[in-house]
Amino acid sequence: MIFRASFAAVALAAMTLGAPVMAAQAQQVSQAQQASQAPRTSQAKQTPRRPAAVTAEQLARESGVILDIPADFEEIPVPETPLYAFEKAWRKKDGSVEIRMAFRPLRRMVIDFSDPHSSAPSPEDMHEMVFTALLGQIAVQGEMPMRNIPREGARKTFNADWASIALFGAEPELNTKHKEGMLLGIHKFKQADVYVLFLYDGPEKARSMLKELVKVVRFSTATPQEVLKAAAEADRKAKEGYLAEGGDQAQCIPPEGAREVRKSGKDLDQSPEK
Repeated sequence: MIFRASFAAVALAAMTLGAPVMAAQAQQVSQAQQASQAPRTSQAKQTPRRPAAVTAEQLARESGVILDIPADFEEIPVPETPLYAFEKAWRKKDGSVEIRMAFRPLRRMVIDFSDPHSSAPSPEDMHEMVFTALLGQIAVQGEMPMRNIPREGARKTFNADWASIALFGAEPELNTKHKEGMLLGIHKFKQADVYVLFLYDGPEKARSMLKELVKVVRFSTATPQEVLKAAAEADRKAKEGYLAEGGDQAQCIPPEGAREVRKSGKDLDQSPEK
């Protein structure tokens, strides 16, 4: 299974990180099953056996994660939705909360990039863009409070090198009875991205419960600090080399800790003042 992300020359054009691939895979599996049931005329004419379908458990293993689902949740079939392909789902036994989870091992991610003047971005750099794109798919229009968890907190809670949380009104096409949603994204260097969707009602009542539920997944180990420092140093040298060759400063990634400015629709209105 390959997770494919498409880029436009300037901005993220589309994220197809599951559904089309899984549909094609299901078709391949079906064809393989039909072929296996067909009469065999000779050993020499047999069609080579196709690889078995990749399971959610295999994707979780490749992602290097540990799941800690509360005892009062039971696993359910993943509800069908055209918005995104999750691999696992659970529902609280009283029906008040639903959890869906997607595993994205970086080694399975392929980037479609259409800009002939730039090199394709690395899967290592995709998690924040994918998180934002996914949020745009599953949230209804309106306020979507989103915050990156400080790196120390992400490491302590999830053994992750990056983590972010967003709250929003749930898009009806998610195929759920719940009105509210929370999206958790976690990333581990050179390992995987994991996205967890929580669906519920009554955000005030659910707040304390959600603080515990975010701990349902974590990476089994944290990236060694020396590895992260070496990667940061390599990025610094690459940036300096790029600028020394006349590269554009605006094309460089802002330094870690740079303040993010969020603009409202009014701020983005550049029409002349009357």
